[in-house]
Amino acid sequence: MTKISEISRTWWHEETEGVAFTHALDMKKLHEEQSPYQKIEIFDHETFGRILTLDGLVQASEADEFMYHEMAVHVPLLGRVRENASVLIVGGGDGGILREVLLHDFVSRVVMVEIDERVVELSKEYLGIHGNYDDPRVQLIIGDAADYMKKARASGDKFDLIILDLSEPVGPSATVFTEEFCQNFSACITDTGVVLDSDSIFVGKERAYFLQELCGDKDQNLVSIMQKKHLLPHVSGYRSIVQLYPAAEFGFFLYSRDGYDYSNPVKAHEGRHYNEALHKASFALPTWWKTNLGF
Repeated sequence: MTKISEISRTWWHEETEGVAFTHALDMKKLHEEQSPYQKIEIFDHETFGRILTLDGLVQASEADEFMYHEMAVHVPLLGRVRENASVLIVGGGDGGILREVLLHDFVSRVVMVEIDERVVELSKEYLGIHGNYDDPRVQLIIGDAADYMKKARASGDKFDLIILDLSEPVGPSATVFTEEFCQNFSACITDTGVVLDSDSIFVGKERAYFLQELCGDKDQNLVSIMQKKHLLPHVSGYRSIVQLYPAAEFGFFLYSRDGYDYSNPVKAHEGRHYNEALHKASFALPTWWKTNLGF
């Protein structure tokens, strides 16, 4: 029997500098390149399969991507009766958000704005998540989301759901972690619409921290901007787990004008992770959420 100490390991570490935290995976690198925007790497792990990282941070794995993508999409889409829904995906280059949105026939329009075309291409090649960019409802725009949102606001374009599927505030995503960006997306949501944001959460001895805070400027945390500035007056949240994201504790945040309660699904749907009971239960928040995060 081989002892653990005798097994050859090739450890890859994801490090969260602000909290001096790391988790490690023993895996083989399949691809690495520096795009004009960021370092893109694809790894293979014996248990978790193909894993996409951007600038050293895990974005998606074959094993658990559905946990994130299903909860990000089906809660806001199935939490309210809608017809001819329009959806804007900010980021989402791995294709998972798009795949889940397109499952619903009441979605009539999807715009996806991704700055790095190579993330789309490499995700297709290595991850096979299968967001269907050929669906006639879909418009894929390769470009800067901050610039797109500014133009959408100026033209009066509005969406029923905006999903912020962002990496942390380093590299190309830094341009969207601003109050101006929040002002623009707030102006692009319909009166009955909702914006979906998300982040990993760490519980410290003094308070809870968003990964956005720990990776970037503490003033560029989208949740705190929305809470303080009241750009959309209602901020609520629900929770889930994503096993390969730092700390596994994961929060989803809903920004809206009307404060509609999305906790009760209006239509049946069952995914690999999502179901009606889980939809409802995800809104049961721990006391520390309410105390530390303002919910």
